[in-house]
Amino acid sequence: MDGGLNLRGKEREALRERWLKRSAEAFERMFGKEHQDRLVTLTQREDMACALGEELRAFLLKEHVAADPQTRPSEKRAPCCPKCQRPAERVTDRKEELPERELSTRAGDITLRREQWQCKKCRVLFFSARPQAGVGDGGV
Repeated sequence: MDGGLNLRGKEREALRERWLKRSAEAFERMFGKEHQDRLVTLTQREDMACALGEELRAFLLKEHVAADPQTRPSEKRAPCCPKCQRPAERVTDRKEELPERELSTRAGDITLRREQWQCKKCRVLFFSARPQAGVGDGGV
């Protein structure tokens, strides 16, 4: 991914509101009166804090990945083949629903939705990642 994430004002504010709501809910699950009977021991408190942290971490990652402009790259900046680095051809129709791929991350399992592209020379089918795959991308 290019790191070229650029959310528009309304999109960014809507995302911020979802984040604030999610983190307020996490705060209530940790400090709300109705949950205190399950948070007595240090282990219970630690388990809850860690679970809430994992949920919030996964939320941030999922939302950031979903907003990535490389989800549907333009033909002008088509992703390159991970083997030969030549520009690929789009397989996914612009109007069709994006194919999904389940990924296990340090933040938990997430669903990645990306267009599929194909290198005619190498006959490789891959998901869009960025215009040029770099060393260490794990075979994008």
